[in-house]
Amino acid sequence: MSVRLDRAATKTVAISFDKLNPLKRKALPNKDAIALIIGIAEYKNTEHSAYADKDALVFRDYATEKLGIPDNQIRTLINEDAEIGEVLLSIRKWVRRSTKPDKTDVYVFFAGHGLATATGEAYILPYDGRPEVDLLDKTALLQRELFAEIDKANPRNAIIFLHACYTGKART
Repeated sequence: MSVRLDRAATKTVAISFDKLNPLKRKALPNKDAIALIIGIAEYKNTEHSAYADKDALVFRDYATEKLGIPDNQIRTLINEDAEIGEVLLSIRKWVRRSTKPDKTDVYVFFAGHGLATATGEAYILPYDGRPEVDLLDKTALLQRELFAEIDKANPRNAIIFLHACYTGKART
C-alpha cells in the first residue's frame, strides 16, 4: 500500500504590532503637567558626558508629543544653561510656582554626571559643579534634596528620571 501526502502551499501571515507603536499614538494634552529637563554633556570642570544633552532634548520631544505637556510648561536647561544657580532656582522657584498642589504631574529628567561619596550620599552634578568630594555639598545638588524640593511643591504625581552614573571620581 502506498500513501501519498501532498501539502498545499502555506500562507504566511505577518504579525503587525502597529497598534503598539508609541510613535503612532497621539497624546492628549495634559495642561496639569510640567517638566524640568536638564541635560549636560559639556561640563566646565570635569569630563564630558557623551550625549546627555541630546538625551534631554529627546526627552523634551517625548514630553510634548507623548506626555502631552504644553511647550510653555517645560523648562529645559542644556549644558552651560544648567549651572548650579539656575538648577536650584528651577527646582525651588519654577517647579513650586508652576505646581498646583494635588493637581499637577511633575516630571524631572536629568542626564549627566552623578557622583556618590564614600558614605553613599548621591549628588547630581550641574554644568559648573566640582567633582571633588570636599566641594560636592557646595557645587552639586544632593539627590535627596532634589526629592525634598519636589515634595514641597505637593504635586499629584512626581516622576523623576536620573540618567546618571554614580561611580565617578568623587569616591576618592
